[in-house]
This record gives sequence, C-alpha cells and structure tokens, in this order.
Amino acid sequence: MSKVEWSAIEALVSHAFEGGAMPERQDLVDIAFATDASDDIVDALDSLPSRPVPSLDALKEHLTGKDLI
Repeated sequence: MSKVEWSAIEALVSHAFEGGAMPERQDLVDIAFATDASDDIVDALDSLPSRPVPSLDALKEHLTGKDLI
C-alpha cells in the first residue's frame, strides 16, 4: 500500500466530522467507496479500529502512526 496525501483524505471525509460527529470506521470506508476513492485511501481508512473516530486530528494521528500518510 502506498502512502496517501493527507489532503486527499481530509477533503474526502471532513464533512463526516461536522457538528462534532464521530463517524465509525465503516462510515469513512463507505464514503471512500461511494466516491470511488483510490484503493490506497480505502485501505488507509480500513486500518482504523472499529470504534468512533473522535476528530479529524485523531484520524490524522492514527494514519501518521501507521505510516499511511
């Protein structure tokens, strides 16, 4: 799996966090599939644990820690 640009992921899923929402991993993966995102983006989002993601910052921290962005 190749690294993905954070800006591509942020642009794709930022709306899912509006109003303090905490989307689940599957919600983010579904967004990626629905928008025909690259396989690398889908794989990066699929690396999330199965629990709500509290913020975009938390998402970025997770993906950075996994060396995916």
